Amino acid sequence: MASRHAPGAVMVNLLDASFPLALQVVDPVTVIEADVREDLRAGREPFQRIMAARADVPEWGALLVRATFEPAPLYRVMGRDGWAHHTECLAADDWCVWFYRDIPVLDVRDMDPPEPLAHTLNAAEALPENGALVQLNVRVPQFLLPRLAERGFLFHVREVSPDRVHVFIRRRPVYEGIQ
Repeated sequence: MASRHAPGAVMVNLLDASFPLALQVVDPVTVIEADVREDLRAGREPFQRIMAARADVPEWGALLVRATFEPAPLYRVMGRDGWAHHTECLAADDWCVWFYRDIPVLDVRDMDPPEPLAHTLNAAEALPENGALVQLNVRVPQFLLPRLAERGFLFHVREVSPDRVHVFIRRRPVYEGIQ
C-alpha cells in the first residue's frame, strides 16, 4: 500500500546538501512512499503498486520507493515520464529511491539584489508552455511576486525556515489561444 511519507519510515532531511536541488525543494508532506520490500521477498511483482503510488504524487511531490535491491529498470520507465531519481543504499537489502520531477531550480541565495529578480524573470520567460521552475531564496521575494503576476505566471511561496524560501513558478496554461 502507498502512503504519505511519515516520520519514522525513513528519517531523512530533504534539505541535506547531498540531495539534488530539485529534490530538496519537495515538501516532505507531499512524499508518497511505496514500500515493496515484502512484495519482493514474497516473489510478487510490485510494478503496478509503484505505478499506482506514482499516480498519487501531488504536483510538486515525490515518490519514495523502498526495495530490496536497486531497481535500475525502473529508472528508464520513470525517466520517460520526466522523473529523475536519487538512490540510497541503506543496507544490502534496503534501498531508497526518490523519484521527483526534474524541474529547474534557480538558487539565488548568494546573489545581491536586483540579480535574483532579473535572473528569475529571465528564467520564467524562457519556460515552455506549462513549464515550471523553483526559485530558492533566503527571503520572500516581495518585488518578484507582483511582477510574476503581471506577466501571467502562477506561483506559490513556501517558507521552509527563517532563511530558506521556495517559490514555485509555473506558466499559466494557455487554452485555445486564450490566457
